[in-house]
Amino acid sequence: MVAIKTIGQVLKEKRIQLGLGLSEAEQLTQIQKLYIVALETDDYQALPGDFYIKAYLKQYAEKLGLNAERIIQAYDEGKGITVEDKDDIQETYHFVKPSERVEPEEEEQKPWQHYVPIISLSAVALLILVGVVTAVILNRPETPNLITNDYAYSNTASTAKKAKSSQTAKRETSSSSSTAAAPTVSVTQATTTAITAQVSNMTDPITVSFSAAAGSRIWVGMTNSNVSAGGQILTDGANTLDGVITTGATSSVITLGTAQGLTITINGTPLDLSALTTTGASKITLQIDRTTTTS
Repeated sequence: MVAIKTIGQVLKEKRIQLGLGLSEAEQLTQIQKLYIVALETDDYQALPGDFYIKAYLKQYAEKLGLNAERIIQAYDEGKGITVEDKDDIQETYHFVKPSERVEPEEEEQKPWQHYVPIISLSAVALLILVGVVTAVILNRPETPNLITNDYAYSNTASTAKKAKSSQTAKRETSSSSSTAAAPTVSVTQATTTAITAQVSNMTDPITVSFSAAAGSRIWVGMTNSNVSAGGQILTDGANTLDGVITTGATSSVITLGTAQGLTITINGTPLDLSALTTTGASKITLQIDRTTTTS
């Protein structure tokens, strides 16, 4: 049966035929739901303008699988669209959402012959595993029998071995103690404004002591230490400062307002500041290597 329908009726019937709700149509076409309703009700006054009306009609028709050119022509002519209205259209066509689709393989129960290759491969793998385990067990070397009837001899030998081990351990401890390297503080890089020093063979706590000469006023900052983030000023009233480096830290950066008139020692070992000839700010980078022993 042939019928004449408006553009909106054709669009809406096609959307319903495809089983799409307004939200799903919005997601499919990227057209706002508000405009989809306007198109389906032929309410073109609700749309921004003629350009957008044609653009949305074309986009919506193409997404629904309709003839977009025919839709645009009907709009330009202000006429309806002649369509064949089948009574059994809902029975003939049924849109199934991707989430509701079921593959034929999932609906049908597979015969047992389908699983024969998988069962065969599993059996072969199991046989190989059993063979490997058996080979390992059969080729494992026998544990030598260390039991002897001469218990007294075994006990004496064991005692002698323990005594020898104890003496060896004492000698190694004594040797290790006697060969511990001496603490060192050495300048590895130096400019007039910055130096890098290697601190070696020192154990925590590592204390960096600052001492300012009389009449000096020196600002000191130090990272990875107990010195406050804002630093501290050394003056005649308080011309010394002990900065303890954080346990386990491998470096610390010392910032100075000036190095003139300042003395620095690290766990009692002096740090050579002679390269810092500038009267302005300077920086000292300490690279820390904990206690080591020599062989």
